[in-house]
Amino acid sequence: MNQPLSAARVEAAFGESGDFVARDVEAAGFRLRLLFVDGLVTGGFISEYVVRPLATALTGGSMEQLLERARNGVVYNAVCQVVEREEDAVSKLLNGFAVVCFPGEPTALAFETKTTVNRSPAPPEVENTVKGAKDAFTENMRVNTGLVRRHMRSADLRFTQLVVGRQTATNVSVAWVRGQTDPRLVERTVRRLRELEIDSFATPAAVEEYLTGSRKTAFPLLQYTERTDRFVTALLAGRVGILVDGLPLAYLAPVNLGRLMDSPEDLSRDFVSASAIRVLRYGALLLTLLLPGLYVAVAAFHQEMIPTALLLSIVQSKQQVPFPTIFEVLFLLLAFEILQEAGLQLPQSIGQTVSIIGGLVVGTAAVEAKLVSPAALIAVSVAGICGFALPGRDFADAVRIWRLIAAVFASLAGLFGLTAAFLLLIGHLSGLQSYGASYLAPFSAASGGGAVLRRRLVTRRGNPEDAAQEGLP
Repeated sequence: MNQPLSAARVEAAFGESGDFVARDVEAAGFRLRLLFVDGLVTGGFISEYVVRPLATALTGGSMEQLLERARNGVVYNAVCQVVEREEDAVSKLLNGFAVVCFPGEPTALAFETKTTVNRSPAPPEVENTVKGAKDAFTENMRVNTGLVRRHMRSADLRFTQLVVGRQTATNVSVAWVRGQTDPRLVERTVRRLRELEIDSFATPAAVEEYLTGSRKTAFPLLQYTERTDRFVTALLAGRVGILVDGLPLAYLAPVNLGRLMDSPEDLSRDFVSASAIRVLRYGALLLTLLLPGLYVAVAAFHQEMIPTALLLSIVQSKQQVPFPTIFEVLFLLLAFEILQEAGLQLPQSIGQTVSIIGGLVVGTAAVEAKLVSPAALIAVSVAGICGFALPGRDFADAVRIWRLIAAVFASLAGLFGLTAAFLLLIGHLSGLQSYGASYLAPFSAASGGGAVLRRRLVTRRGNPEDAAQEGLP
């Protein structure tokens, strides 16, 4: 005979925690033990769908018969699960279940009574949209899976659920589409999650570093999104999605340069406009990465490359500046980073004010005080604005780091140093892989998705002759 599940041992696991509630309930002449965690459950649900059916159950029979009647319909709760171990009972309590223990019986019953207090889906704040969907992920994973289901009403959509973290016991769902996603990719993701022996899995850094191996690179090896439509589009492209309870975003794997440079708005425009914008975005990437270093190299080492009129203007503006060109550029780049970080840390209204005042002080005042030249300010400002054109903030942060490195190399050896820094970056990116996929796609031989030009979604509509008459492709 199995050892009865002990309510006392379950209560001992919570100790004297103020939000843990344990009380006796009378049912069919027996005294049962009701356990739940206040704040994770709704008291009205427990009263109406657990306590009331038990209290009005017909008397007669044994405790075992009462347990069977409760499991088979006396308690009219949508979800009823049998619990056989104290660890399982604790897990159910921490996930919004009410547990009813039947003294002397080897099992207990867990009824779902989760609280309905959740943040409603709101428009995305980071990935702004004009014509796309306005529902973004929330901190509740089950709400997020529902949002994904609403965008993709297919039985082929799968969610593999796991629990990660010894202390946080974070619920994680791996999303994939049967017939679209490589099963080896799904297996690899699930295996990585199951092999994690960690205490906490509740922060974005923990998710990204533990899943990718915490490689020594600033470039993201997982792509995150807060938009449900973008998440579904990626799943249909054969990628794996990861939803973490408590995080208002989702992760996608694998990732590469082409996918990081894609914007959700590309699918809201016609393919001609979207392709032109993508080309412009790649140009902004090169400018934000190389322009400060190029200015340092040309101004300090290769003045002969500058047109005479422009060279005279630069020389005249630098006559009263006491610092070398590299110091000007580094000062402006670092000031730009500090202003951006200050704007992120402060409340939105104050952050905007600080950014405006800081921009005026660092820009206009520094030029008037002859601390930096106007040409250096323009070069750094253009590079900073181009950096804001990059869709992914993690990717943009990595580019900003390499922008500083390129400027330092250019100050040491001019265009040769800038070229060396660029080749070093290409070598670094070529050595990166995300779940076995090449990071430099679509420019590498092993393309893993993503393209410079957006593909046409429809190449022929209906009868070709009718389409030609209507002016359709």
